[in-house]
Amino acid sequence: MPTVLAKETVMVGLKRFAIVTCASVTTGALMISGCTTGGNAAGQGVDTIRGAWMEDPTTFDPALSETTDDYRAMRLAYDTVIRRDLDGDLIPGIAKSWEQSADQVTLTIDQGHVCGDGTPITPETVAHSLSYLADPETESLHTTGIFGYGDVKVSPDNAAGTVTIDLSEPHSEVLPGLAMPQAGIVCPAGLDDKEALAEGSEPGAFSGPYALTDADSGVRYTFELRDDYDDWPEYSEPNEGTPARILEFVVGADDAVANQLLTGEVDVAPVDSEELSRFGGEDSFDVVTAVTGEYYIMFNHNEGHPFADETARRAAAQVIDRTALRDVIDPEGDVIQTLGDENTKCAVDDESLMVDQDPEAAAKVLDGVSVRIVGANAIGQNGGGSIYIQERLANAGADVDLTNTDIGSWVAQVYDEPDTWDITLYATVNNLGTLSWGLSTVIGDWYSEGGRNVTFSENSTASEALAGALSAGSEDEMCDEYTQAQEAALGSTDFIPVSMVTQSIVSRGGFSVMTPGGREDYTTLRVG
Repeated sequence: MPTVLAKETVMVGLKRFAIVTCASVTTGALMISGCTTGGNAAGQGVDTIRGAWMEDPTTFDPALSETTDDYRAMRLAYDTVIRRDLDGDLIPGIAKSWEQSADQVTLTIDQGHVCGDGTPITPETVAHSLSYLADPETESLHTTGIFGYGDVKVSPDNAAGTVTIDLSEPHSEVLPGLAMPQAGIVCPAGLDDKEALAEGSEPGAFSGPYALTDADSGVRYTFELRDDYDDWPEYSEPNEGTPARILEFVVGADDAVANQLLTGEVDVAPVDSEELSRFGGEDSFDVVTAVTGEYYIMFNHNEGHPFADETARRAAAQVIDRTALRDVIDPEGDVIQTLGDENTKCAVDDESLMVDQDPEAAAKVLDGVSVRIVGANAIGQNGGGSIYIQERLANAGADVDLTNTDIGSWVAQVYDEPDTWDITLYATVNNLGTLSWGLSTVIGDWYSEGGRNVTFSENSTASEALAGALSAGSEDEMCDEYTQAQEAALGSTDFIPVSMVTQSIVSRGGFSVMTPGGREDYTTLRVG
């Protein structure tokens, strides 16, 4: 059984992105220009927002998407049956309502949605797309995250206007899974020509607001707003402004976005936390913060490793100040008590579950203990997060060996070389926006046995409660089980929650972007 975005989730989640307009971008020896400095301004006929991606999308097939820039493209080109409101609640997309039990979801499809070639989006259209996503032969990385590990049957009823999803094994997180861009509805023209679907060259495949109109690999990607599209989500607060007619994303962004914002060359861009103070006194700029996942400390619980002992794990927690660590890796992120924030359903927010600081007691346990840290240079400046952990453990007397490396090597070592590390500062992209996304990496079935848990923890109470939450028949039952899982895992210090992974986005006057459920969403970019 494939795992659910295990390695991929981490690798793509730490890549920075940029939404850049009217800027020249250098990629190696290639200079791409063609826009003027001085900036765009709302009310002056602006209908284009130019942006930048860190790399080419690997595919335009939502089911096969793997990277952050893939997900951004999928959200633009494909609508989902469910969306998220600004507070993270689920709201209608292509489906106007739904019903859910432990092993079945019934979607009532809204009328009036059409594909890029004018084909009506019917229950049959939706069912064929979701069946493709669920089919094991598709080999999607997202199937089990959305539908669970059992068999999936998707049945349309055009007369009733419904699509029914039947699961052989209960799974309570189908609905949030269907809100992910990876579950975008592919129209018949795309399913009939998988090669064109992957290339993005079949306009009739698209169900979302924007159609890919030009793709020049390694240079730029251009999307155009469909003339027949008027199916924007109805958020609890209106999205003011006008959708851009053209979105153009250049591949390979200039890092100097803060300067470009201040000079008017850039309209909307992510800015590193250390640069935000440059905009604090500027009334002409707005800042919004998007969350992408969670930072947390993983222990290797395997026999023969120091943190197989709960006492040693508690000692580590006694010397690692979570707020201080947050300040090193992501000052804008909220410190968390579990693997989620206030927008995460069923997340506990109980400071009493955290281990109190007690360096003196920790030293009695950690003195002379050999500890191997493996970390990523991308977490904190020059790997500052792992360096902080090294210093805290060393101050308690531990003999610490630190390996900070690139993201790919770090992920490979954590997942594929478990005998080589004892502790790591982890980061994930929580596309589902659910507790299970992070919890299942530290409790539950082991990665080596088909699950997602890479820590080898053996907390039966927590694992059984996690399984219960994923098979719950109601929200109350799900939250009861999740509470038990979190309390059991935190009570044994199976992991240490740190903070949310964030990205601050600065907008010049006349441009804006929203973050539904705290997540970035390019379809909310507006002019005016």
